[in-house]
Amino acid sequence: MIKIFVPLEYKTKVEQAARDCAVEDFWHDRISDKKVLVRVLVTAQNSEKFLDILENELQDVDGFRLVILPVEASIPRYNNEENGKEKQEQEEKPSNRINREELYSRISGDIQLSSNFLLFVVFSAIVAAVGLVYDNIPMVVGAMIIAPLLSSSVALSFATTLGDFKLAGKALKVTLSGVALALVFSAVIGLLFTVDTSATQIVARTNVSFADVIVSFISGSIGVLSFTTATLTSLAGVMIAVALLPPLVVSGILLGSGDLVGFTGALFLFFVNLVGINLAGVLTFLAQKIRPRTVLELTKAQILTFFAMMFWITLFVIVLILTLR
Repeated sequence: MIKIFVPLEYKTKVEQAARDCAVEDFWHDRISDKKVLVRVLVTAQNSEKFLDILENELQDVDGFRLVILPVEASIPRYNNEENGKEKQEQEEKPSNRINREELYSRISGDIQLSSNFLLFVVFSAIVAAVGLVYDNIPMVVGAMIIAPLLSSSVALSFATTLGDFKLAGKALKVTLSGVALALVFSAVIGLLFTVDTSATQIVARTNVSFADVIVSFISGSIGVLSFTTATLTSLAGVMIAVALLPPLVVSGILLGSGDLVGFTGALFLFFVNLVGINLAGVLTFLAQKIRPRTVLELTKAQILTFFAMMFWITLFVIVLILTLR
């Protein structure tokens, strides 16, 4: 359900855009002498085109406001064939995902360099450290599910695809801050406490195999699909499959304990997961037809995406070579 608040003289333009985008239904209410509220019921697949038209034509109009609301169900049910949609129109739709504006709001809202985020990093590092030192698998899994670094990695891929330098800078800042905090905090733990570096959960994260590279890539793609299709229930499995925090905590603990060889191996595993998530993220967003709204933004996005792809692909190839040696 999309609610559009516009001056009365723009009502016809909004309704024409609704007809052009084959929406389910629309109606309007007069809310004042000079303003009207147009309600539009539209499928997720058709909504992005409709939103782009409105934003392009009305973004500079004084009093324009657009609000997107989720709809749990509609009666009668939506039926593509009965509504006479042509095959060509269907092929032009984006893939089965939520629209770009909803996705942007969801992803950007999850990345904030706040005290809460920093506490999440510290607390999850503590849980991970205890689980790793005492070989307590449930604790390690708990730290994986908290996953404070996953959202910012997905946000970086999303920003790259849109050519949004502001969001990319924000995501990069949050990621680097979280990584630095977790690494330093874990190093302090390794420095202050006597840690058995032969613990199974620690040793398991000091060696990287070819399977780790493949799993990181696949899991990164699934993570992005979880965001774009709003099926966030699958994220828990992704967080466990390609956990960023445990290998980072292991590398910090081993660094504090003076085990530089183990530190290098654990840090490499973290790096493998990070590269896999970001490369898979960009590719999956592109496959999901995530595009900027305007031609100018598209050109900027294509340039940023090209250089980002070259960067991540180069790192991914290096990782593959190192793991196959």
